[in-house]
Amino acid sequence: MDTCQVSVNTFDRLAETYAQKYLALNTYDTYYREFCSHVPRHGATVLDVACGPGNVSAFLMRERPDLQVLGIDLSPNMVQLAQNHVSTASFLVQDCRQLVELGRVFDGIAYAFGLNYLNQEDAEQFFRSLSKILAPNGVLYLSAMLGPRERPGLQTSSSGDQIYVHYRSRQEIEHLVQSARLEIVFSEEIGSPANASKPIIDMVLVARRIGT
Repeated sequence: MDTCQVSVNTFDRLAETYAQKYLALNTYDTYYREFCSHVPRHGATVLDVACGPGNVSAFLMRERPDLQVLGIDLSPNMVQLAQNHVSTASFLVQDCRQLVELGRVFDGIAYAFGLNYLNQEDAEQFFRSLSKILAPNGVLYLSAMLGPRERPGLQTSSSGDQIYVHYRSRQEIEHLVQSARLEIVFSEEIGSPANASKPIIDMVLVARRIGT
């Protein structure tokens, strides 16, 4: 079973509801701004991975209108919402597990909470792909929900909608980042937003690619 696709199907059905709940959220703006401060000026390219309805892309275009932003998501409805919401960025339906297919290199990559919907094999594949799509000295923004790996992955709502959530510890996430030859330059743990479905601890980090 492709557990990632199961989650994508649910997000696709609930795209409008998700957008209404999270598009106006500003909890992470400080961290997006930290990411922006490390991205080169004057026309740098940024990939917004698992962009959802365009939360991160919208902030990037407000904060840094000089950026060229491409957002990707496997949910067609999310991509349509993002394009409607952020007309100055570009969006594609694309699997984050197949980033090399984009055939492009980016100065920055933002990956906000998508990692929690990848199993370990897919997560490792994502980080391996960074050597091909993230420019030397390029910057990664990553946010993820923390938790023990043994926490049950399948979550079912009262309406029967299902998603698979893969939790990792801070140490496990840092290992994945460092395995991709990325140096962590900023890292912080914070409480989840007040409107989150359940209270949890989030991790936010910014890392820079080292070497060629």
